Amino acid sequence: MKKLLIASLVLAIGSAAAVYAADSQPTTYTERFIQKHTQKIVDKEKQMQEQQKAREDARLKQREELQKKMEADRKAREDASNARKQKVERKKQLFNELISK
Repeated sequence: MKKLLIASLVLAIGSAAAVYAADSQPTTYTERFIQKHTQKIVDKEKQMQEQQKAREDARLKQREELQKKMEADRKAREDASNARKQKVERKKQLFNELISK
């Protein structure tokens, strides 16, 4: 009976210690130590990744603006070309009317 009582007491104390250790600190000392000393590096890497993403976004935006500008220029050239063609056609028509009279 004594052995059973002692065994159950040891088991209760052991399980209580395990539960306390599991709940009180989610990481080990080594993990906390590594995290403490590498946090600056992690933060710098995140900052650099954000800067890289911002540069890529700016580059894409600039490329889109350039594409829009090129499209607008092409449209303006086409419109000017069409206006010149219409003007030439109108002059030809007026010339032909003048000759036919």
